[in-house]
Amino acid sequence: MNLFDIDRVYRAEKNALPLIHMVQEWNVIELILKQGFKPSYCTETLSNEKEEKEACFPMISMSNVSPDFAKNYLRSYGTFGIILKKEWGEKNDFNPVLYLEQKSDLTNTIIKNFSSLRKGYKDELYDMFKKNNEQDSFKTQHIKIFAHSKNYDGKLVRKGKLISDKYSYGLEREWRKIIRKEGVDYFIVNTDIKEKEKFNKKIEKIRVLFSIEDLEGIIYEYDWQKIRAENILKEKYRIKNIPKNIHFFKNTIREIPDEG
Repeated sequence: MNLFDIDRVYRAEKNALPLIHMVQEWNVIELILKQGFKPSYCTETLSNEKEEKEACFPMISMSNVSPDFAKNYLRSYGTFGIILKKEWGEKNDFNPVLYLEQKSDLTNTIIKNFSSLRKGYKDELYDMFKKNNEQDSFKTQHIKIFAHSKNYDGKLVRKGKLISDKYSYGLEREWRKIIRKEGVDYFIVNTDIKEKEKFNKKIEKIRVLFSIEDLEGIIYEYDWQKIRAENILKEKYRIKNIPKNIHFFKNTIREIPDEG
């Protein structure tokens, strides 16, 4: 067998897997179908096992995985999902997350640099992104790297409850879009994190849109939800039939089989 056979087709081809966004509640899926994706400030914590640094960024997160993987491995994010072509993410400034091993030299460097930046005045850090000053480009680069970084393994906490002490975030294959827009704080730190809902109000009208050509599928739980999603798409795009490229995947992960 020729190990360098260029005619082979590999599973890991560029567009083999879509981008999937999982949520807890079905009504969120309906809102996304009608309005597009709504960003929110999410807290990112990086650790090198000696210290932790955190900041909040206005983002939308997706996973570059298969629908079956999303239903099983991403269940902590929710039962329902929207599936989009990866090309849509590429066009809309989504970028794969940089996953970091906690003990690595790279992790130590990113945390050290972020610690050094935070020694300055908070307002000056915020203003760097608004002024787009070339002299501050080195600083903004480090903040952007932090914004797109995540520990490969770490604690998984949902609603204040520890779900896993060493959850493999790296297996999620996250793609992330950080909102960069005038009047929007690129990041928040320190005491502002506790008031992030105040910052979320500033971006509550921002949406990242997609067309019906970008949509690949929907993950639902009950048949009425599938019918509801079809009706929303038909009404929004004024079509009689759902395009064949859009697939519906039933999530039975919470289904309890009949006994006896």
